[in-house]
Amino acid sequence: MRLVTGVIVGLLIILAGCSHHDLRTDGAIVILTLEIPNARSVQFASSLDGFEPHQAKLIGGSIWEMSVPAGSTFSYFYLVDGEVYVPECRFSEPDGFGSRNCIYMQGM
Repeated sequence: MRLVTGVIVGLLIILAGCSHHDLRTDGAIVILTLEIPNARSVQFASSLDGFEPHQAKLIGGSIWEMSVPAGSTFSYFYLVDGEVYVPECRFSEPDGFGSRNCIYMQGM
């Protein structure tokens, strides 16, 4: 019975998919990508402009992309289908609302 339960749980995790977050710099811009299966809408909010949400662009399959100016440290999060989503990130800070924001630091 335990084996069957383990197999079922494993299949559910695989079928549900998981997200992947990446960022890279390209000259004077930071390009952020978020792969999140089954998302209908992804927005990006950062401290660069007071956390104003900006629509990310669906670039294929379940991969969304957003670019912002490089050159300064900023904190950020995503809104996925209207819900706050904070991916696994190298650096983070408390957001003041009981969650966390990711932090981008140039050169790190």
